Amino acid sequence: MGFRPELQDGVMDLLASAKERAKTLKAEADSAARIERVWEGLHSFMVKEWPLHILDLLDREVPLLKALRAEGHPAIQAVEGVYRDAKEQADAVKRRYPSHLEEACRSAGLALDPESRHPSYSLEQRFFQLKVDEQKWTARLSDHEGRLADLPADVGAVAEVILRERKRIFGRPFNGPKFLKLVRSQYLAVAKKDKQPDGASIPIRHITRRLGKNAKGFRSDEFLVDLSRLVEQGPMDIDGYRLDLQQTKDTNQGMLLHGVAARGYIGFVVFRKG
Repeated sequence: MGFRPELQDGVMDLLASAKERAKTLKAEADSAARIERVWEGLHSFMVKEWPLHILDLLDREVPLLKALRAEGHPAIQAVEGVYRDAKEQADAVKRRYPSHLEEACRSAGLALDPESRHPSYSLEQRFFQLKVDEQKWTARLSDHEGRLADLPADVGAVAEVILRERKRIFGRPFNGPKFLKLVRSQYLAVAKKDKQPDGASIPIRHITRRLGKNAKGFRSDEFLVDLSRLVEQGPMDIDGYRLDLQQTKDTNQGMLLHGVAARGYIGFVVFRKG
């Protein structure tokens, strides 16, 4: 028999209205969640005393703040007060940034390398490089394998990021025989794929690329540090073969080892028969 057309039309109108209402409510919920994230960020940065993070956050949220100001939102007055105080504190930090950074690092148990000069710093025997952009007042942390973080240059935040990355890279246990076995297995796999004999010189980047594709959570800077530890601590012999690392002048294809092992860029891995 079917339903009367006017009933079907009525339900269709109800459905369209419900969809429009749901869309409006979702937009309101998204806006409320975004505002909540902004207030949470402001509160967190105020507690940590990171004025550059506050200025960065408010600058990124200008469209939202303009909309709140247009509707006469009561929070605008407080936000403007926070902005003024943050600007004042940030200016004070900028005037004596090197000494503030040194103190923050000292408090965190971090030692800047003696050759560090503002705005370029290094740590852990030049393994970490920190560059401060005085135009944007941002900081970039890198290591031998590339960029690690970009952030507003609050000294406490910078020290926190360096501590986190140092723990990730240098705070891991090291098992020399196990790591040597890993290098040997990857060397053989790459040699087989490239149709090279055991004992051939295999580019080290071929090995790291293979690990990047096949090893979950692989990070090349961790591999670099473990290889440096292997050179310093051993062992270098496995299954009748001895690991030999050959240098290269191509800094893009080589790896600069850390510490006493850093005598040039390592470009190739060789396992020589006993």
